[in-house]
Amino acid sequence: MDHLLETAIRLAAKVHKGQKDRFGKPYILHVMRVMMRGHDFEEQVLGALHDVLERSDLTVVDIEAKGFPPRVVKALRHISRVEGETYEMYIDRVMEDSLAIRVKLHDLADKMDLLHVAQLDPADLKRYNRQLTAYHRMKKLVEEAKANMSLQVPVKKPRSGADRA
Repeated sequence: MDHLLETAIRLAAKVHKGQKDRFGKPYILHVMRVMMRGHDFEEQVLGALHDVLERSDLTVVDIEAKGFPPRVVKALRHISRVEGETYEMYIDRVMEDSLAIRVKLHDLADKMDLLHVAQLDPADLKRYNRQLTAYHRMKKLVEEAKANMSLQVPVKKPRSGADRA
């Protein structure tokens, strides 16, 4: 399975070669940070792939042909923007898939990290506020899902006197 993560990284590096973020830094650095935030294999692979459909001519069929798991491909469909879709419609679609939600939270957390930003213009602030709203909306959904999970804790049977001997 590790080869699929390497394939995702190589594909992302090829797709994002020469692309810059809004601060003039190589875009692949953002992609790698999102990937590194992943807590499991699927989050890491999707993190590496999360912008390849939006920033290239690749299609879902191309991604499937590279052997990525159906679960990752499905989440990639949800996390990729569609032309003509509002941001709110997009976030609604992301929220239909748990893996897409987890990786989008990593994506937004990275985009909202202002540690190395010298100055924000009004467009940056508007984008930041929109991202922050989406982040909190998805985070709330995740927290509610965790709270509603029922934990199956095995009940220990008391040991009889014969068991203790």
